[in-house]
Amino acid sequence: MITKIRSFQDSFWVKGILILTALSFMSLFGISGYLGNANANRPIIKVDGTVIYRDEINAQLNQQLQAAKSMLGDAFEVSDEMRNAMTLEIVRKNVVNAIIQKAADDNSVSISDELVRKIIYLQPEFMDANGQFSLEKMRSILSLSGWSEQQYIDTLRRDVIKQHLVATPIEGMMLPKFMDRYIAKLDGQRKVFQYVSIKPVEMKIDRRISEDELEQYYQDFAPQFEEPENRDIAFIEFSADRLAQGYMPDEEEIKNYYEQNIHDYVTPETRNVLQMVFDNQEDADKARAALDTGADFYGVAKNIAKQDKASTELGDVSKDMLIADMSDAVFALGKGEIAGPIQSDLGWHIMKVVSITPKKETKIAGVKAKIIEAIRKEKAYDQANDTMAEIEDKLGAGASLEQIAEEYKAEIRKISGLTETGSAKKIQPRDKALAGSPDFIDTAFSYNAGETSQVLETDEGFALLKVEAVNEARLKDLKDVRGDIINLWVDNEKAAIAQELVNDISHDLEHGDKFADVAARFNVGFKTTAPLKKDQTFGGLTPQQMSELFQEAVDTPKTFNKGDEFVIAVPAKIIQAERMPSEKEMEALRSRYLADLDQTIADELIQSYGSEYDVRIKYRNLGMEENI
Repeated sequence: MITKIRSFQDSFWVKGILILTALSFMSLFGISGYLGNANANRPIIKVDGTVIYRDEINAQLNQQLQAAKSMLGDAFEVSDEMRNAMTLEIVRKNVVNAIIQKAADDNSVSISDELVRKIIYLQPEFMDANGQFSLEKMRSILSLSGWSEQQYIDTLRRDVIKQHLVATPIEGMMLPKFMDRYIAKLDGQRKVFQYVSIKPVEMKIDRRISEDELEQYYQDFAPQFEEPENRDIAFIEFSADRLAQGYMPDEEEIKNYYEQNIHDYVTPETRNVLQMVFDNQEDADKARAALDTGADFYGVAKNIAKQDKASTELGDVSKDMLIADMSDAVFALGKGEIAGPIQSDLGWHIMKVVSITPKKETKIAGVKAKIIEAIRKEKAYDQANDTMAEIEDKLGAGASLEQIAEEYKAEIRKISGLTETGSAKKIQPRDKALAGSPDFIDTAFSYNAGETSQVLETDEGFALLKVEAVNEARLKDLKDVRGDIINLWVDNEKAAIAQELVNDISHDLEHGDKFADVAARFNVGFKTTAPLKKDQTFGGLTPQQMSELFQEAVDTPKTFNKGDEFVIAVPAKIIQAERMPSEKEMEALRSRYLADLDQTIADELIQSYGSEYDVRIKYRNLGMEENI
């Protein structure tokens, strides 16, 4: 939801705030909200004394993934690359938010509950049909958005603080008129670039890894060769539908279900009917007389009732679809017979029965099995809840997983080597979805060896887990990871060769050598682009990288690291704008450049605030490579 907050006379700096996410009422209206407690052993972000933990980052990630799945459906699949990119963006936002909050605290910037209420009361999304604030509507939207109420209030406060600390200082900035000529010149300017791509994967290695290097890599990169803690799990799963199979409704319950859903089993008699409607009885009598002499119904309807074919065809109707007097008359007719004129509030009607479809009725005996199954489905979750309560009582009395499985005739299934990521050394295909769910993993890693868990609710019903063994993390034997080490060494060697090549090419270009000569010297192919504007790109460069390159002087090389690939590029030629833009075009250009300038200044303000604090990000605690 994107909502523009209206301005308030008593709070000038609220003007122009954009709330990019939902809001919260926990402290304002007494609605409870909850975010899971952070795991003190896994801090991710520290901004002086402010700490943000891994559980908080994961909760935000899961919320975004669930939102994406809700929009895109079951076809939505998350790759590791996508998950990492989303995680990094969440980390970035949390760092910025923590810096802004710290700056606000240090500068005594606070947002009152009264101001929050004013903003919320003006949200059009929360208003009813009469334009009044509706707490019920707010709660419904909040629930659909997937936000906790604490996130809701914190987000609003944070956005208002950002407006005060970041947006307000740059409000009202203008570009002087004399700059129009330079802006137009810069915007219309085009440049031709020469570039070369260096890909480490294409580099050639002329030697093999030595045994000493193998051993050194094994020691230096030991964390990469660790087998993480994993657990052997035994579990039983109870399907709500299967539990309901043990329920047998009595005859009275079956009869009540049949009667309550009689429309599913009885199709009433219907008749295909033609009709004419007249404003007065005189015309109706005239039409009936014509019909009695054998005139065609459609013809009479056209000539006397002034009706076309579509208006004359009433279609298939059941008795309860007609006005009482007409329904009795029509359903007393045989096929081809005519009733009327009959008066109603609409006028005088003449009806003809074209065809009759008899009533169809399925007796209760013919659908008894289906009714029993339907009742069982309705009772499924009641049965599941009752069984869960029974099992929890038995667990409290000391019953084991094996005893419960025997009593309830449940199959004990096993998973070997389950990790915190949901992978396993040995697992049945049917168990992968369940074992990969966060609740199942959290339960499996919350108990010690030999312990049986409490009942765990699942999508299909519930499950019960027992930790059969805890296998501690260990460093794999060198012989088992020899191939992995060699692959790592090869990648590093190729990267080093590529970096050396990049350095040599950049060195020669910086010393004035022509690109064609350098490319030939190092046996690399180079390309020349068509004339490009600043908002165009080539070689896979991002818009930001393209903007940086566009600022370089002719023949000045610049190197970009694009994932696993290097791009070395130089501006080779400048082509000036051929015409000045119109006044209307100039106005749009001025607005765009001012927006870019505002964003640049806003970024610099946030960086300036951040420079006052000790900011640390522990990517390793998210399973990423290193701390920053």
